[in-house]
Amino acid sequence: MIADFFKALGTTLVLTANVWGAMAVLFLNNKISMPNRYNLYKHAVKYSNFVNIHGKLLLFILLLIVLQFVYVLFHFKESTVNTMVTMVGVIILILASKLMPWEKAQSVFPSLTSSVQFAYRIIVGAVPLVLLGIGISATKLMDKNIELINILAILGLVFPFAQNLTANYATNLVRTTEFLNPKKVVIIQTYSKITKNRSKLQGILRNTNDGQLFKYINHLEPDYLPYTKHASNITYQKEILNKIKHYHYDVKGSKLILTWHNKRAKKRTLPIVMYKQSRIILNGKMQTNFKQNTIAQPIIKARKGKNTAILQFITPIWFKILLVINILAWLVLIIYGARYKKKRINYSKSN
Repeated sequence: MIADFFKALGTTLVLTANVWGAMAVLFLNNKISMPNRYNLYKHAVKYSNFVNIHGKLLLFILLLIVLQFVYVLFHFKESTVNTMVTMVGVIILILASKLMPWEKAQSVFPSLTSSVQFAYRIIVGAVPLVLLGIGISATKLMDKNIELINILAILGLVFPFAQNLTANYATNLVRTTEFLNPKKVVIIQTYSKITKNRSKLQGILRNTNDGQLFKYINHLEPDYLPYTKHASNITYQKEILNKIKHYHYDVKGSKLILTWHNKRAKKRTLPIVMYKQSRIILNGKMQTNFKQNTIAQPIIKARKGKNTAILQFITPIWFKILLVINILAWLVLIIYGARYKKKRINYSKSN
């Protein structure tokens, strides 16, 4: 059993190497700006009568989960899979809810308020497990072929579905009404810089799909961008978002190319950020000795006339090797799965 555990652990690490490897590339060598902090307790899973978004559980859905948990407690030997997925799902659900002492947890570990932000996000791990368990339980009940039990099992699924459908309809109706309102284009704009020309923005949202939206809406927070001393939304807006209009951007392969004109030679803070692995070439010369501001923008000396800066992120060799291993591992897993399935089919036919 211990050997199987380490085999599963090793397989998981190899198959997810592209994820944790990429995080290691950035977080081990850079100071990374985390998102805004939120109160975890206030954003935990809770009960709601009519709303089913942002971690709110409707009455019939909550009741269905409770009934599933009770069923497993009285039939835990009936199906190992059902028992396991239900128990794990309920534990995750409890961790995501207000039953978890989130206020104490965030006081001891303040970083959780920015790394997790919303406790209800954890429920994403519980939903598929609990639904799988409910499906197994419903199948087991209906296999008994007792009319009353079949009716109750069906009703136990229909009522939560109907209530959830009603809540979705109500939410979509509100959003649709806001969308059709000619005086209202954007519902949530707390963390975005949006053009004052609302009619133009409305036209882009409704009639185009060519990326124009990103020219008129800018995110105001430097989430997951590098910094040297401290991350600042004000600095990010002032030094990057407010100045990008003075530059021409172009992307060629893995290179970001900036061009601009100076009336005279002077120092200039470029509207880009640099990770430790970033390299910048200014007017054909590699820049190695330059200062950076608090959000890792390069401060360079630009010449009079046209200037060109090329920014490139240099991926470490070890990550490229790790990525190749990851791809090969997935190919091996797919081939192994296909051969195993074929073997099972042939075995079934022979018997």
